[in-house]
Amino acid sequence: MWRVNTLGFAILGLLARRPLSGYRVAQLMREPIGFFWNAGHAQIHGTLRKLVEAGWAEYRTEPGPGPHDKKLYSATAAGRAALAEWAASPLPTPQPHDELLLRVYNGWLADPAAMREMLTAELERREASLAHYLTVRAEFEADGTPEDPTTQRFVDYATVLNGIGSERYVLDWLRWLIGTLRD
Repeated sequence: MWRVNTLGFAILGLLARRPLSGYRVAQLMREPIGFFWNAGHAQIHGTLRKLVEAGWAEYRTEPGPGPHDKKLYSATAAGRAALAEWAASPLPTPQPHDELLLRVYNGWLADPAAMREMLTAELERREASLAHYLTVRAEFEADGTPEDPTTQRFVDYATVLNGIGSERYVLDWLRWLIGTLRD
């Protein structure tokens, strides 16, 4: 039997919230899931198929906008149970993959001006990301700050707060690093 990977659980988490087409799953994998996990169309559709084969997801067909019917996927009871168990299980030892840190680690070999340019571009990208997170947080808070940790709204809000904190930390570090390279 297929061993469900983290992408499978990311997709299952979307399907547990509401029925979705494969196209809509791909959109949601860009945002909000893309804030902390990503995958391409081929991975998504292959994983949907495997989730159905495993009995953790099912689909129904509806007339589509074109000549083909569209499939609306949803999590089965078994899938929701597996997702709940996985969500509360201990995390494996993280295997870090941070290309920015790897580049900085090797930056002693690069031209300082080129490093500043790369880091400044990253700073600008992170500033835009933080601005987006802050907008999303404001939208949440306009409807009242979520307080019930057993709701989807609360955990969505919690992930946005994590994104804000993470981006602020990296932005402070980038500003320090760029300033150091100027000196």
